Amino acid sequence: MKKLMITLGAMAAATAAFTAQADEQPVQNAPAQPETVVAEEEDSPLFEGSFGVDLKSAYVSHNRIFSDTPVAQYDLWLQTNLPEDFGWLAVDVWASQELNKRHSSPSRGNGGKQLGGIGEFDYEIIYGNSIGPVNFTASHLWYTYPRCTHKGASGKWSSQKFWTLGAEYDNEFLVPSVKFFWEYCHDNKPDEAFMIDFALSRSFELTEQLSLKFTSKTTLYTSEYAKYISGGELTDTVFGGWDNGIALSYALTDNISLGANINYLYKFDHRVRHCSSWDAYSGEGKHDAGTLYGGVSASISF
Repeated sequence: MKKLMITLGAMAAATAAFTAQADEQPVQNAPAQPETVVAEEEDSPLFEGSFGVDLKSAYVSHNRIFSDTPVAQYDLWLQTNLPEDFGWLAVDVWASQELNKRHSSPSRGNGGKQLGGIGEFDYEIIYGNSIGPVNFTASHLWYTYPRCTHKGASGKWSSQKFWTLGAEYDNEFLVPSVKFFWEYCHDNKPDEAFMIDFALSRSFELTEQLSLKFTSKTTLYTSEYAKYISGGELTDTVFGGWDNGIALSYALTDNISLGANINYLYKFDHRVRHCSSWDAYSGEGKHDAGTLYGGVSASISF
């Protein structure tokens, strides 16, 4: 019994000593996760941006062919991240230049020797935020088309103004997205035309630096928009086509990336395929059901 009491006393003393030492020294593992989270939040930049250049064999947008010749397209993105869960604001400036028409603007009806072949400037102000895995955007988008000053032309630029709403469900399997465009003004005149972009995408990380992305897109044009594009030839709601693409991206550094892509646009609606005004260019083969195009790209982030 005496030995048992001595043993119990020793265990109690050891326990008391260990407890006192624990009170004096902070637990090392407990604050690790909060400190990591704080560090990540502090590392999030207030401002960020990117500049990219795409060289493509054709200019295709919303299932419409705006140029069937090589183009260079430039994109400047500037973004500010708002505090906490308030999302972000961004400004995007974009331009398209026809490389074989550097001395004349490719916009329909121009014919002037100005602007180095640049036929379009776009400006967009965007707000974005996320609720769980769903990313939302709202923006004001302004398309402008240069009009060169020359004999018989007014020199005024044509333009389209849109309000847009978009949503994307971010996941590791297949990412669906939708973006709604309301054109409320055309050449400074009130307008009521709508189109909706639908897309599916899937990305794969092949290596630490190399990634692969598949995309599938289609655009639904309401009857008002189809009538405007076709000059009255189409009066029903139509799908512009089905655009499928494969893109490779290689990160040279943390800030510089190179890419290559190839796409195939298929116009499955024969009314769109044979509409003389649907595509914004003239030339042989414009009634073809399919169009293959692609190119290379480079971008730098800062």
